[in-house]
Amino acid sequence: MNPINDLTRGKISKTLLKFAVPFLLANFLQALYCIIDIFIIGKFGGGSAGVAAIGNGGQILQLLMALMIGMTTAATVLVGTYVGAKNQRLVQKSIGICISFFVLLSLMTFWPTMLLAPTILHYLHTPAAVVNDALSYVTICLWGLVFIMGHNVFAAILRGLGNSKAPLVFMAVACVINVIGDYVLIAILHWGVKGAAIATVTAQGISCMLPLIYLCKAKNVWPKKRDFRLKKAMLKEIIRIGLPIAAMCVLIEVSFLFIYSVVNKFGLAASAGYSIVNRFNSFTMLPAISFSMAMSAITAQNIGAGDEKRAVRTLIPGIAYPWVCGLIFLIVMQVWPKEIIGLFLNPQAPLRAETLTAGALYLKSFSWEYVILPFVFVSNGFFNGLGRTMFTMFNNVLCTFAIRVPATFLLGMGAHATMFTIGLAAPLASFVSVFVAAFYFWRGTWRGKPHMLDIDLPDEEI
Repeated sequence: MNPINDLTRGKISKTLLKFAVPFLLANFLQALYCIIDIFIIGKFGGGSAGVAAIGNGGQILQLLMALMIGMTTAATVLVGTYVGAKNQRLVQKSIGICISFFVLLSLMTFWPTMLLAPTILHYLHTPAAVVNDALSYVTICLWGLVFIMGHNVFAAILRGLGNSKAPLVFMAVACVINVIGDYVLIAILHWGVKGAAIATVTAQGISCMLPLIYLCKAKNVWPKKRDFRLKKAMLKEIIRIGLPIAAMCVLIEVSFLFIYSVVNKFGLAASAGYSIVNRFNSFTMLPAISFSMAMSAITAQNIGAGDEKRAVRTLIPGIAYPWVCGLIFLIVMQVWPKEIIGLFLNPQAPLRAETLTAGALYLKSFSWEYVILPFVFVSNGFFNGLGRTMFTMFNNVLCTFAIRVPATFLLGMGAHATMFTIGLAAPLASFVSVFVAAFYFWRGTWRGKPHMLDIDLPDEEI
């Protein structure tokens, strides 16, 4: 069994599409985790209050997910670069060190998050009626943190190997388990928010164990025992590549906490409406996210193979495909915003009308983000694949904290402030980010040999 797929050959648009579509489908299934939780809770487990509890609790978990996704980007870049360079031993070594590092990271983040969760919910201005449920949701999910971390690191490794089909199969199995678990625990046993958390942790456990078994059977890539020892040179590369992206993702999630606190001041209905839009955005942003992930792996492999021009040429179809999807989503959200929000609420749910109004107002302005994000995400994927993660961090953090957060506070203040005005901050910040990325690309300072190609193994490691 060979899990490696060479992304350095073939027609660019076809190779990209063939690689990215399974990621799109897998990410779609993963997004169903979020949407199914909200849908079933909204219908059978507490209406707007249950939705708001998962929404507020989910913000804390998103901080951890941001850290994991940022750091595991290093696994994709390292593994992908060595695959492109046709260096099998460094492929095995990088996989082993990445697994050891991320197991350690999950253990290091568990207790601090558990202890800080009540404080974070307090500063989020979480409505008093949902604080206990939100805390229960976070606590249960944290006990499954090692599974969440494992799922993300194995997915990142498989991306670097150029394999997008296996993660799709694993995610499909996990999603079926999550759907069944949600329905049984919430709709039948009436466990509410706790049931949603248990179902999610169970599904994440399955999505962690399946790729572990798959990679163990791949003798040409599974690390030797000594490859799991943390080595300074490669660990330095993991931190150099992953830490800027992790810092960026965490800081952006922190900015979302500020934004959430502004929204919560508008009341429970606004909080529920905003939560529904955020969960639905986990679906509408999938094309941009999926092609960004594909772009990182393709860029890493081609740079490892010494073909910079092919990596650059992949940018055009990489942006075009998700942009078309974004345009379709924009049109749908502009025409049927209340109908979209209403899918996630029981017809007899308390505050249904107010939640529909608040969510629809936010969605009408925020949805312009859908046609700008493909430029932001795919260019991020390109620069990350090059290992230029410091620029990605600088660009995104600058636009978030210099534009989006201040704009949210300003547009959320005063007598004329509404959920519509708050939603305008996101597309404004993304628009500026695109121009910064274009200027950096034009300057060409991103060119050069990746640092990870300078790593050599001692004779005894070969």
